[in-house]
Amino acid sequence: MSKILVTGAAGFVGSRLTETLANQGHNVVALDCFLPDLYSAAIKKDRFAYLTTLPNVTGMVADLRVDNLTSIGPVDVVINEAAMPGLTKSWEDLQLYVDNNLHALDRLIRATTSDSLQKFIQISTSSVYGRIATGSEDSPTDPYSPYGVSKLAAEKLGFAHLDNFGLPFTVLRYFSVYGPGQRPDMAYHRFLEKAKTGGTVTVYGDGEQRRTNTYIDDCVAATIAAIDHAEPGDTYNISGTQSVSINEAIETVRAVTGAKLPVDYQPVRPGDQKETRGDISKAQRVLGYEPTWALHDGLAAQWTWQKDRPH
Repeated sequence: MSKILVTGAAGFVGSRLTETLANQGHNVVALDCFLPDLYSAAIKKDRFAYLTTLPNVTGMVADLRVDNLTSIGPVDVVINEAAMPGLTKSWEDLQLYVDNNLHALDRLIRATTSDSLQKFIQISTSSVYGRIATGSEDSPTDPYSPYGVSKLAAEKLGFAHLDNFGLPFTVLRYFSVYGPGQRPDMAYHRFLEKAKTGGTVTVYGDGEQRRTNTYIDDCVAATIAAIDHAEPGDTYNISGTQSVSINEAIETVRAVTGAKLPVDYQPVRPGDQKETRGDISKAQRVLGYEPTWALHDGLAAQWTWQKDRPH
């Protein structure tokens, strides 16, 4: 089995990915620094403590921006889940995003490049496409937020290392991942929290913006498939297939939870995408990716996980 480095291993996707890889028998180096800038580092530390109890997982606490990374050692695969996410905060602190999403990637590439490295999988986002993200991987990239700009710059940096030095660099662009463990700042987590407490949901805009959400297990399956099947130099959209508006999603939350869930509509936030609907035909063809979770089932699973947890 491969030796795989997963950065951002205590995050939402990173933790599920690390657990799945370990259960498949891979040796996983789980690296995180528990960034506190978007949500509580305590949540990440709890996840990390659990991951390090699993067979085949070696925990490593390190900040990709500043720490010495030589102790990572040679690995077969890098999956770079580490990033500073979030649209709104990227308008307030661009340096935070440049440091975490670009400078950290540069240091990670330099630390892990070796003869043993077979694949470097960079996790990117639909935000690189801009306000409308509805096409294939060949669609124009026109980021609509500083976050999207930082993630597109990271893609370009990796491909520059591929072109100049042969880095086996591949990009996966995730579309709106949700499910058990979802970040507390994300929309579906917030909607379900309001369903639990009886509060009012805040929606920015008219609620008619549309998403093809990706359930966490589908996202992890696609990422693992990329280890064996993705081609260096290629980019793949990783998305669900069910396009729903925010208003439709709220109706689904009402159906799943039985909550009334009143809505307070507020002005659109700068950088919010109007529509994301990823064309996944390339991932289907090359990676064998087939999303299996419908939104109702995915939200029901997230509600089961979330409803009895402390706020």
